[in-house]
Amino acid sequence: MKYFFTSLKAIDFKGDVAILVSDKIDAQTKKSLLEHGVNLIYIKNSALTFSKNYAQSRLWKIHYLPHKLLYSIFNKGRNKLSRLSNYVKKFHLVSGSRYCYYYDSLIANKDNYKLVLITDVRDVVFQADPFAGIKKTSLLNFYAEEKTIANSFYTSYWIKHAFGKKALQAVKDKISICSGTTIGSIDQIMIYLETMIVMQAKIIAGLTGLGGFDQGVHNYLVHNNYFPGSNLIMNTCGEVATLGEATNIALNSSGELINGDGEIMPVVHQFDRFPEMKLKALI
Repeated sequence: MKYFFTSLKAIDFKGDVAILVSDKIDAQTKKSLLEHGVNLIYIKNSALTFSKNYAQSRLWKIHYLPHKLLYSIFNKGRNKLSRLSNYVKKFHLVSGSRYCYYYDSLIANKDNYKLVLITDVRDVVFQADPFAGIKKTSLLNFYAEEKTIANSFYTSYWIKHAFGKKALQAVKDKISICSGTTIGSIDQIMIYLETMIVMQAKIIAGLTGLGGFDQGVHNYLVHNNYFPGSNLIMNTCGEVATLGEATNIALNSSGELINGDGEIMPVVHQFDRFPEMKLKALI
């Protein structure tokens, strides 16, 4: 995780950085993050423990029975998003409930930001400011991987189990999109987060054990045009390079990952898939 923060410091990033942490975070890690100027968004450890234990149990099979009724009750009225968000927080692993916490933090600070990057942390480093080249005031960028959904085992698995075989069949020839990095203007990011929360609440029962299945939801929504006007950017063609399935990786003489035009990629995701790579941000 340290490379995420050391690389941000190396590029002299001036924006705010926030990270989700357990309220039982150890003192040394907390001290280190605060020294890096990171805003900590606390999640109750009891909530993390409950959702993990729930996912590992067989209780979700019983949950199927009342789920549709619960969802229909929660999905009504003025405060439905809050109720659905609490539902997801209760039963989802943090890989899914994180969208609820992102939403809570951003809605409370909405006027402070123009652009937002939602990102994984452990396997992400920065080589340049990801926002520097963005000129539009309203946008939503999604970042593709290398393979189609049909050839991406996990993405196809998540879509099939979340939405069924017909839904998978309809998008199987589309490119797989990584849910680990998304950039957008604050208005579009809020719409994205709301949509992710509602859809995850709708299909929550029986799926909490599928850690990472938010990427299935992410792909289903994007490829079914839930975000009209958004941009699907091919790998290494925008702000993000996703290396998990990449086959053509190049570094410049300074050890920075570059795209086909020789331009430095601002964000490198899944760098740990290539431990032999001598990336400057890791030195």
